Amino acid sequence: MSAPAPPPAKLSFIDRYLAVWILAAMAAGLGLGRLVPGLGDALARVTISGVSLPIALGLLVMMYPVLAKVRYDRLETVTRDRRLLLTSLVLNWVLGPALMFALAWLFLPTSPTTAPG
Repeated sequence: MSAPAPPPAKLSFIDRYLAVWILAAMAAGLGLGRLVPGLGDALARVTISGVSLPIALGLLVMMYPVLAKVRYDRLETVTRDRRLLLTSLVLNWVLGPALMFALAWLFLPTSPTTAPG
């Protein structure tokens, strides 16, 4: 009977070197800030209702795979069926948000921002 694999051997390549990826992203951000002098000001101007869009998108890209338990090792299997992939993308990113917007518009017609006063 063989001994169980040590914990680092069970981790994927991405997970095993996560600290390296974080440091590389930090270095890339600092490098871009030095190479493109106006980048910080340009990114600071991209806001929606006081929320920085680049920061919001960065957090979404960073946190969504973890919260959705994305398994990168099975990505090839999932993307092999193009019709299923396209259907899933349309349902989750087009129909779902449109339906939620329609329901909110239907059931929440009054908003504190549009109330007379």
